[in-house]
Amino acid sequence: SSTVKLPLAAATILELAGDQVLHGWMNQRFGTKTASGRIESFELTARARQFSSFILVIGTMNGPSTLEPKDSIIIQNKDEVLIPLLLEELPTAKEFKDAIKSLSPEQQRFAKAYRSMQLESSVFGICVVQIKPQLEALLSLPPNSLDKEMKLTQDLMELFVEYQVPSDLLSYNGATDDVAVEDKVSNVREHVKSVMEVIEGEKEKHLKNAALNTAMSIEKHIQQDLAHSEQRSGLHDVVNGALIDPRPPTMFYKSATAPARRSGAAKLRAPSGGAQKERFRSVQSSAAPVPRMAKMSAVAAASPGRGTVSQVSQPAPQSYHGRTEHVLADRSSTGVDFTLIPKTLDVAIENNGEGSALRSTIIKTRDTWTRHRQENLLTASKDEVLTTEDLKKEKHKAFDLLDALSRSGSLPIQYSELHVIVALTHCFDKSVMETVICDNVNPIEKLELSTLLLASAIHGVPAREMIKDDGELLRLKGSFPLLLKDE
Repeated sequence: SSTVKLPLAAATILELAGDQVLHGWMNQRFGTKTASGRIESFELTARARQFSSFILVIGTMNGPSTLEPKDSIIIQNKDEVLIPLLLEELPTAKEFKDAIKSLSPEQQRFAKAYRSMQLESSVFGICVVQIKPQLEALLSLPPNSLDKEMKLTQDLMELFVEYQVPSDLLSYNGATDDVAVEDKVSNVREHVKSVMEVIEGEKEKHLKNAALNTAMSIEKHIQQDLAHSEQRSGLHDVVNGALIDPRPPTMFYKSATAPARRSGAAKLRAPSGGAQKERFRSVQSSAAPVPRMAKMSAVAAASPGRGTVSQVSQPAPQSYHGRTEHVLADRSSTGVDFTLIPKTLDVAIENNGEGSALRSTIIKTRDTWTRHRQENLLTASKDEVLTTEDLKKEKHKAFDLLDALSRSGSLPIQYSELHVIVALTHCFDKSVMETVICDNVNPIEKLELSTLLLASAIHGVPAREMIKDDGELLRLKGSFPLLLKDE
């Protein structure tokens, strides 16, 4: 009955109206922590089948009904994304009280407020938005009408993500809704075809303009080279009142085979201007090497699209879980405040004598992901490392598509699933064998207690009501009398 807000920007807030599921993750650790205090041995895997797609949004719950997104990515066509997780353990309530008892009252209030924010930020959220059903709702199509329209679905995603085409240009606009499903899909297909033709026309126009600009630039360089060559070959040096003929190198090569002139016997004469110019022009045209740029102009004229595509800029583009209606018994009609669950767990852990072993845990994602992608059906899948910049681009693409699917927030996202995860870590200071032999502690019983505490907070019922077997209830009462006492 409640919805969750997903802010994309300051002016765009999505409304997630799909299912909400609350999960409890009971983790255990034997031995000391790493130097950084984080455990990096877990990862989240997201995989899509061929011709299917969804949007994955990862973040933390911010308040009772807001998911603050950190990362987002579109997963489609057999993509598999591996997301490494970082588990950061918070101090227990007992350790926190021991640490702040020597502080002033003002400092203690600050420390308590900071710990409260830490506990709220430990609520991890994963949202999955199904693209195809939401596309049908966006385009005013009946449910399941795009199940077999694979090419149409891909074209729609391309138009929304790469070109940010408004959905009003693609939606069904028939006079009446009492028409066959095929007619509605055909109407949308015609709209998509019209928009794609406009885009292809603009691409061809850009290609022709780029090819023309390239040809003009090449011709300009050719003219400049010719003018410079003619200027060098002119009669411009005067020695003793006579014009010197600065012949090109090819003329000297030809004259090398001619009979040698006697040194000092020939005098420099100034031939007539017209004959001299005609002579040099004939030599220039027959013997001068062809400039390299002229050859390039011939290639550009033969294939105007080749070599100019780069100049055409494309538009920039082990867990217990339960439904949220069973989380808390005193929940209001507006939904469940997920951020209160870590605080409830903190109090329950302290009251049941496990304050030194159970720690609330913050789940974070690393800045480097791995994606297995198959470019097409005929090639093998390849591994691709997504860096921080790559993740930022993928987030922008996913947000553009979410903005289109929701009409900038005006259309609720009905086909979504929000998975909220609250994590606890039961910490043992020694290894398994040392815990059993040296400390004389049964780790299985300790983990049973921790699991009961977590499950009780997740489902919102007393721990004793969750044990259906009377024999198990009697056994556990002997170990955990405070938790399973009769009311």
